[in-house]
Amino acid sequence: MLHGLRGHCNSPIAGYCVTDPDGQLNLRGMVFSRDGSTFVHAHIRGERLNDPALIGSRVCSQLLRQGARDIIEGIPHSRH
Repeated sequence: MLHGLRGHCNSPIAGYCVTDPDGQLNLRGMVFSRDGSTFVHAHIRGERLNDPALIGSRVCSQLLRQGARDIIEGIPHSRH
């Protein structure tokens, strides 16, 4: 997820992944504006393949579709 978002240690990005009791991975991702007033979020459960790289990529794609790149870069956007 971080790789796809081109995140680094100063990026306003959060990710939280757990393994459910049934063994499925569950990833939540968020991207915030620096002041916290704007954010986007996405959530994917491992589903059939339960592949960590695929799940991270899918969460990343959802975040980017919601405008995460602009938020990370600090570009104001009226949709957020």
